[in-house]
Amino acid sequence: MNDSMRRLAQIAKLSQEINSLQQELKNLPAHVEELQSQFNDLEGEYLNKKNESDKLESEQRQLRGQVQDEEAQLKSKEERLNSLKTQKEFQAVSKEISTGKATNRERETRIEQLNAALEESKSTLTPLESKIEELKGKLQNARAEIQGSLDEVQSKLKMLEESFKVELSFLPEDVLSKYHRIQQKRQPAAAVVLGGTCQECFIHLPPQLFIEIQKKQEIHSCPSCHRLLYLNLD
Repeated sequence: MNDSMRRLAQIAKLSQEINSLQQELKNLPAHVEELQSQFNDLEGEYLNKKNESDKLESEQRQLRGQVQDEEAQLKSKEERLNSLKTQKEFQAVSKEISTGKATNRERETRIEQLNAALEESKSTLTPLESKIEELKGKLQNARAEIQGSLDEVQSKLKMLEESFKVELSFLPEDVLSKYHRIQQKRQPAAAVVLGGTCQECFIHLPPQLFIEIQKKQEIHSCPSCHRLLYLNLD
């Protein structure tokens, strides 16, 4: 086989392997990105619910403090009742006591409602916390695995790219110039011929051109897609 055609076939093979590895490099992080997205969504949901739960607890603490303060005031007012000298003062303080007790009953009702809401909130938060920890573990493992895979693929890619450059350097200047010119417009820049057909644009080559290609004496271009043509290495 013509040395240039043999090298062109090898270059095409290396180019395909390089493209395949480059695609693999793009696809490898996809799993980690998907897990990270799930983790972010889950964490966002947890933080929102935790914020709601914190607000409920804050309101509950405030109400309990108000109930205690009111009870202290009520006790003081009840102790004063027997020492009041006029009916008018007695009625005024009695009314304050009645209003305070009613207000505290409302507060206690609200505290009970908050208790129920907090129980429900905690029943949601607990499984979310478990899911977050589980997903965090998966994410850490996936990152470690992908780093190992990335290192391996990058190492293979570097070796292939070096071999690719070496093979290109041995092409005749005119063929190399054509290769680079085609490469700027379309990928791949070379196409294998099978059964008289260009395997990139699938045009059936003119019989005389196919005969010339089979002689393996020089590199020809596809009349349709203009890629450099070669025969299989086998």
